[in-house]
Amino acid sequence: MSASAPQHPHSHAVRRNFICHCLEGGFYMGGTAFLAPESVLPKMVETLGGRAWIIAMMPVLLPAAFASMGIFIAPVVERLPRFKPWVLTFGLLQRLPYLITGLILLFAERIEGVLLPIVVLTPVVSGLIGGMTVVAWMEMVTRMVPEKVRAAGWAVRYIIQAVIGGLAGAVIHHVLTHYPNHEAYGWLHLAAFSLLFISWASQLFMHEDEHVRHRHPVQPRSHYLAYLRSLPGLLGAQPHLIKLVLARFTGMGYLMVVSFLTIHALNVTGRPEADEGRFVTCQAVGVVLGSLLAGWVGYRCGGKILLQASRIVCVGLCIWVAVTGSFNGFMLSYFVLGFGLFLDRVGDLTLAAELCPLERRSTLQAILGFCNVFALLLATFISGQIYAWTHSFELVAAVAATFALISMAILHRLPEPRMAAVQKNS
Repeated sequence: MSASAPQHPHSHAVRRNFICHCLEGGFYMGGTAFLAPESVLPKMVETLGGRAWIIAMMPVLLPAAFASMGIFIAPVVERLPRFKPWVLTFGLLQRLPYLITGLILLFAERIEGVLLPIVVLTPVVSGLIGGMTVVAWMEMVTRMVPEKVRAAGWAVRYIIQAVIGGLAGAVIHHVLTHYPNHEAYGWLHLAAFSLLFISWASQLFMHEDEHVRHRHPVQPRSHYLAYLRSLPGLLGAQPHLIKLVLARFTGMGYLMVVSFLTIHALNVTGRPEADEGRFVTCQAVGVVLGSLLAGWVGYRCGGKILLQASRIVCVGLCIWVAVTGSFNGFMLSYFVLGFGLFLDRVGDLTLAAELCPLERRSTLQAILGFCNVFALLLATFISGQIYAWTHSFELVAAVAATFALISMAILHRLPEPRMAAVQKNS
């Protein structure tokens, strides 16, 4: 009895942290569903007069901005005595641009000329501030949430997002039907902020102490330029991470095709812009099923198999959206998109965390994120240029499918960390 007593507070803290972790992510991503970067934002930007390359990049601006700052802040994060105060401070700041933009769109007069830059820059500014947070947040989460339940944690977050996203689809349809464009976009930004704030508040209850934190060995304080010069060698010493970088870049098929999917679907079917809310709802249903499957498979088998399955789904999606012409067919496309995209996200988060050695995980995660910035921007820029030159959605889909097939070949050469650990122990 005496031996088990000390574990009891630890178990309670782990359960509470797991629940708060799920709520934080679920409400954050649920909030972004009101401005769904895969469906709402591209059409919003087209309506406001944005060019093809801007439309193509809307699904990736937020994650790219997030990832761009981590590599510069990682040395500071590795020396933090506690992660939670840092995460809370910058986490609140990163959510404020949505509140400010929403109020501007609702109450400012004669702003038609600046609507486009305001809408485009909101995720960029939020992401850059969030990039100050994400490395510390990931380090805090990976130390608070045990390895075996991480995939389940990511999946639960995505399921919460999907439930909120299903409701968001109805709200989007109502708002775009009954309000002028700038007012509708303002209300959607405010709805997003309200859920993002609830997400931030859920982190207040997370418990950080020595039971759940295992600090990095203290790194010597070297010149910052020396730190930057060391990064290529640090990544180069991890050949599996280099393969993961390449697999991520060639795995951008979902984002390449989805940038123009809503525009293509509405043009082909002749439906009003408000019907993109239906797509958000269908995508949310796919997210639920994809996340449930990802949590179950990832818990038992790790992240690699999820990434491989997501690439197969991506190829099927690209073929389907190139040939379907009905509104129901496009709603099915968004269901498949949600299913496959969240197989990908759960698998990627799980595999990346387990491939990185513990002692330099913060820095390696930041390097991976920084590399992903170029992958996100380059892949979507390619799709944007193809669409601008050819006006052929079908060609964009074909290129996206080709990327997915290449990614499958690269993933085949990556080990599954859990299987390697079992073989090593045996």
